[in-house]
Amino acid sequence: MKRQIINMVIAGILLVGVNISAAGDSTFEFYAKTSSETLRTETGEMGTKLRKVFSQQAINTQQQKIDFAEYFSHLKKTALYATKLATYSEYENDLRFAKDKEIFKGLPEESDNTRKNGPPVDRKEFVRNKFDRMKKNIGEEIETYDDLILLSLDTCETLIENDLSGILDDSGNQEKIAAYIRSESYRKYIAKKKQFRQGWPALANRISAQLDMWGPKPPSMDDPILDPRIVGAI
Repeated sequence: MKRQIINMVIAGILLVGVNISAAGDSTFEFYAKTSSETLRTETGEMGTKLRKVFSQQAINTQQQKIDFAEYFSHLKKTALYATKLATYSEYENDLRFAKDKEIFKGLPEESDNTRKNGPPVDRKEFVRNKFDRMKKNIGEEIETYDDLILLSLDTCETLIENDLSGILDDSGNQEKIAAYIRSESYRKYIAKKKQFRQGWPALANRISAQLDMWGPKPPSMDDPILDPRIVGAI
């Protein structure tokens, strides 16, 4: 923006310089001979150009791009993290099954058997310890994904609730959301959505609420019964 201002000022100076050179007068003589009305007109024209550079619309458009970029990034993250978190929707049942069935494979059949050059192996204690470690590790992963989803959701909701730049109304933004919904990444989320909702229904509802905002708007009582375009064509 500063570069635009500098270029405009330079252009104005060059224009004045050309006029002065053509007249063969110094800068002082040029302004001394120019009428107040002409100077006011030129000043007004330059002011109009400067106002365009600083126009509210230009600032609002730039802010809208920034707001939507942040919103879109976090919206995609919520779906990505939810897809990964859905894998753990029944982790307690899975661990219990592993504890009761799978982990026993390869372990000593007798509790008094000993490892080679090692202490006796207590089969039940080994299984219990492994179960506890796995449960702890999975619990930490779940907490991490849960925190990441909450962080991204909070950001999305704050940007929408304080949508001062109008990101929801921009057709270009709506097209980007529509393209994302057709993407492979989003399809993976949809495939895991049922599992995710089963384990974290509140988070699933909040994600759905964000995506619903970009869908077709429900009809209003004030909307005409017939589409004006159809009526006009008839």
